[in-house]
Amino acid sequence: MRKKLYISIAAFLVLVACTNDLNVEPLDPTVSTATTVYRDAAGYEKALAKIYSVWALSGQDGPGSSDISGLDAGNTVLFRSWFTLQEQTTDEMKNSWGDPWCLDVNGMTWGTTQSEPVEGVYQRCMYVVALVNEYLKNIPNAPAEVNRTRLAAEARFCRALAYYTLMDLFGIPPFVTEQNYSINPSQLERAALFDWIESELLDLREALPAPQSTVYGRAGQAAADALLARMYLNAQVYTGTPRYSDCIAACNRITAGGYQLAPDYATLFMADNGQNSQANGEIIFPVCFDGEVTKSYGMAAVILGSRGSGEFAEVPAGINGGWDGYRGTPELVRLFDFADNNAPQADEILDRRGIFFDKNRSIDITTSVTGTFTTEGWAVYKYTNLRSDGQPGSSSTFPDTDFPLFRLGDVYLMYAEAVARGGQGGSLDTAVGYVNALRQRAFGDNQHAIDAAWLQADNYRNLLDERGRELYWEGVRRTDLIRFGLFTSAAYLWTFKGGVLSGVGVDSRYNVFPIPTTDISVNANLHQNAGY
Repeated sequence: MRKKLYISIAAFLVLVACTNDLNVEPLDPTVSTATTVYRDAAGYEKALAKIYSVWALSGQDGPGSSDISGLDAGNTVLFRSWFTLQEQTTDEMKNSWGDPWCLDVNGMTWGTTQSEPVEGVYQRCMYVVALVNEYLKNIPNAPAEVNRTRLAAEARFCRALAYYTLMDLFGIPPFVTEQNYSINPSQLERAALFDWIESELLDLREALPAPQSTVYGRAGQAAADALLARMYLNAQVYTGTPRYSDCIAACNRITAGGYQLAPDYATLFMADNGQNSQANGEIIFPVCFDGEVTKSYGMAAVILGSRGSGEFAEVPAGINGGWDGYRGTPELVRLFDFADNNAPQADEILDRRGIFFDKNRSIDITTSVTGTFTTEGWAVYKYTNLRSDGQPGSSSTFPDTDFPLFRLGDVYLMYAEAVARGGQGGSLDTAVGYVNALRQRAFGDNQHAIDAAWLQADNYRNLLDERGRELYWEGVRRTDLIRFGLFTSAAYLWTFKGGVLSGVGVDSRYNVFPIPTTDISVNANLHQNAGY
């Protein structure tokens, strides 16, 4: 995926209509219809690259372009919008930017009015669906040298991932494939959509490359298993029925595939994490970025957004400027063990996973989360555009840093939780060993090991906290909190939950986002989520 994507694909609304022609002005003037896009074997590879690219890129013609009319090229990159909804709504991150949607996302007070990150995730995931549907209609006509089965399986995986994202965030998105085309598609109920995604992943899995033959950045069997494991772990939320044994089985298939924990946690989030064999040996499936050929404000937002412009001389990040918006919450920082808990400083964190910057900042956010709150809330420096050798990435504006959408550390914790919750096909000893492997890497010793009782204590809350330490700012926190029944509940409060600085419980409707009115208004077959 570290190459420029030259193929031109039709605008979102044209593809949703499932017309045969890719009817837009292309980057390459010779490529303007499905016939010419899919004119040779290279065209099928390029079109698949386009499908993969939607997570990272806003548009075909550089970071200032958008494939979808009306969506801001920077703010609504799919990865960035998804990251915002999965993290800024939770106890891990708040954002001081003055955008109209920002306060609502910070405080879980959004309604049905148009919101950039909500529109970004919804429309761009449906765009992936439309691209894949068009791809699958054409691939039976591919020349003989094209591995039709494998490429179709990769495209179907990308569509399954898009539908999973929509199911998780919106519950009941419109459902359309290459086989059930409708210009006004209806919705599937959440449990039925879960069943379809599961069936699709199980059906396509064997056609994907085995773990040791997967090209980095493209889907293999382990990526399908990782998505299945995440679905199964959260199945009770999506369907009402727990599937912990199936989660364990999917995790077992991944761990049999030869993936290894990176020896150094920090290398997983550096500019060369895709080239560093130790880091990418843990990464199962990334969203790929490259400062020279995959220029995007997706990962740039995470790195620039979490730093103040004056901090780079003191703590280089391989990138120029800082947007000074994202902040770690006090709840996130206090998950970590300090050498001195009476007067904690960032350099006193015993757990190496806690990568923060605290100079001239208080842990607590006590004034507001609106405007620039430079002195409140620690900065999170987990992601950087520096390579593991200390040198900067290829661009000082657009990071090279890939985002690990699925990695082995998460698989270990999914396995441990599924076993602790009573799933069959695993063992408590293995679960304990997995957690201790992560903690040994984190602390550099065996003095912080846990036992089986720790796994099951306090309604598995230790595991939720451990996921916070291992996976913070990796886009899983909202889903985790919902699984534990804590996202909207008054039983667990955090800074600015419910729009109140000290935190309050909120209505359970906020466990999903509203279907955008921009879609409901043009499709009479859609209905809104309950409570909106």
